[in-house]
Amino acid sequence: MRAGELTGWLAAAGVADAAVSVGAEADRAWCVRAVPGGGHGEGDWEVFWCDGGGRFEWTRFDDESAACFSLFGRLVWARLAGSAQP
Repeated sequence: MRAGELTGWLAAAGVADAAVSVGAEADRAWCVRAVPGGGHGEGDWEVFWCDGGGRFEWTRFDDESAACFSLFGRLVWARLAGSAQP
């Protein structure tokens, strides 16, 4: 999965568009983006929750697909787990 495809897949799974920012840091959203400046390698990507300028649950990946699948799994799991509540 590529970053450009992520929002479409999340929308198909019922995850709100506002929950995710692809390619940029956005407040009160999950962000997935290439590491500015190239990071440790040319393919480095990061995933994190941004709130008030802080980054929470930050993870770095060495490939775009791994970052996108990680965020996809996290958000779809949270949506499914939340819908199971009585």
